[in-house]
Amino acid sequence: MEQRSDNELIIAYKNGEDEALRELVRHHLPNVYRFIFRMIGDAHAAEDLFQDTFIKIWKNLRRFDATKPFRTWTFAIAKNLAIDYLR
Repeated sequence: MEQRSDNELIIAYKNGEDEALRELVRHHLPNVYRFIFRMIGDAHAAEDLFQDTFIKIWKNLRRFDATKPFRTWTFAIAKNLAIDYLR
């Protein structure tokens, strides 16, 4: 089966397909975790911030504008959470 694009997954999730969110998370999980870990240097805190990132995404995804890049939005959330943690 061909992997769906982020926008296709977002639209599917907005149409009630919960598996689409899980697929989005699996697709971005390694890169987002590495990004957070590089910013803060603490594996346990990075895991927590990673979870917080995807909780924020889950809570706000129905309002996300699918014409914008999901990856950019995801990394902006992760970066802001990491900066807040470092303060």
